[in-house]
Amino acid sequence: MLRVGLTGGIASGKSRVTQALASAGFFTLDLDRVAHEMMAPGAAAHAAVVDAFGPGIRAADGSIDRRRLGPLVFADPAARARLDALVHPVVRDEEGRRLERAAAEGFAVAVSDAALLVESGGHLRYDRLVVAWCPPDEQRRRLRARDGLDLAAAQARLDAQMPVDEKRRFGHLEVSTLGSLEETQGRAGVLADALTRLARAPCVPLSLRGERAAQWLARLPPRGPGGIEMTRLLGYLDAAPALEMTALAALLTPPPAGPWYRASRGRATTPGPEVLALPLARHCLERHGADAEFLAGAAASVARLTHEDPVAIATAVQRALEAAMALHPGSIAREDLRGLARRWGGADPDPARSAF
Repeated sequence: MLRVGLTGGIASGKSRVTQALASAGFFTLDLDRVAHEMMAPGAAAHAAVVDAFGPGIRAADGSIDRRRLGPLVFADPAARARLDALVHPVVRDEEGRRLERAAAEGFAVAVSDAALLVESGGHLRYDRLVVAWCPPDEQRRRLRARDGLDLAAAQARLDAQMPVDEKRRFGHLEVSTLGSLEETQGRAGVLADALTRLARAPCVPLSLRGERAAQWLARLPPRGPGGIEMTRLLGYLDAAPALEMTALAALLTPPPAGPWYRASRGRATTPGPEVLALPLARHCLERHGADAEFLAGAAASVARLTHEDPVAIATAVQRALEAAMALHPGSIAREDLRGLARRWGGADPDPARSAF
């Protein structure tokens, strides 16, 4: 079953896209709705959230009142991070159970819809990430009309999320929701066709535990970009079923105080992110098979932990693809390398930088 993450900023129209994909026969799951279910009285996260934010967030019936909780977390990044830490693990567990049932029922494509897939660092748990988007002015207009917010309150909610242009850099695919409902449905239909084609040609995980790979990994430097200890990184990559950017950010020295996607600010730029190409390529080949698009996106995300320079990011992408070719000859088409590196990095890679 092809697992797809669908994300977008608040009031970006992703619910319209989800509805269109459900009409195409895909299994769809609204993770924001699951989060609300998990915070209902008696559910897994309810007591912990009330303990963390106080009984004042409860309505008369004992449920958590989003109109009381919302201003607390949108105005305070630390409070928002505390809420996420309580709710996200519970939601992911529930998502896993529902996706297992969907696979057993024979669905070819499953779409998980949530606003904060990138911000939470969980976007690489999916085979493909789709970004639904519209310009910020349109988001703000929709948000005010939908929720009856004044301009300042609407802007605060937009400011609490990653800017739309930055979020689009992480997507394998995207769909514009600007225009009429019919136009959005038409674009979602094109997206559904593309995802159906991908589901018909699944990538098969590869086994890469040979002596050659071990010898190459043994030649890696003791520390990578951002002061990452390579032994800790290799241990994480061997054990992790999927890449979680918050877990990778925790390996940095020092760990970032803010969100993972701001960890690169103020960090030294040497060594370059291409140093991580070989272990990253092995992890992706073993989990996702010879999926050049997935590996390119993963390499770009990991590079952004420590670097903001588009050339450095593009170089990391190309070196990861080259490492995959070396680990498993024929797994990646050589003609794909430069185009993928340019698309995911936003620049041409530096030919002078070597990965291993």
